[in-house]
Amino acid sequence: ERFFSAYFRFEVLDKPGVLSSITNVFSKNKTSIKRLIQIPNKRKMIASIIMVTHESREKNFENCLLALMKNNFIIKKPVLIRIENT
Repeated sequence: ERFFSAYFRFEVLDKPGVLSSITNVFSKNKTSIKRLIQIPNKRKMIASIIMVTHESREKNFENCLLALMKNNFIIKKPVLIRIENT
């Protein structure tokens, strides 16, 4: 089981409660957020959420993605990029 940090990018509907729902999923899966940026597109009523996490187990990241994909506020498949220390 590998430990690493990760970069996530979500395209979501821009409505109240979405960011809270995402951070709750990460919390329940023992994944701590190091940095978070939310970029709203008011015209399209969507937002990009970019997160960098602290190190966690690969399985925790997979569980986060599986849980989040069940929500209808996710409008595109999330991006996950591993950040490994060399």
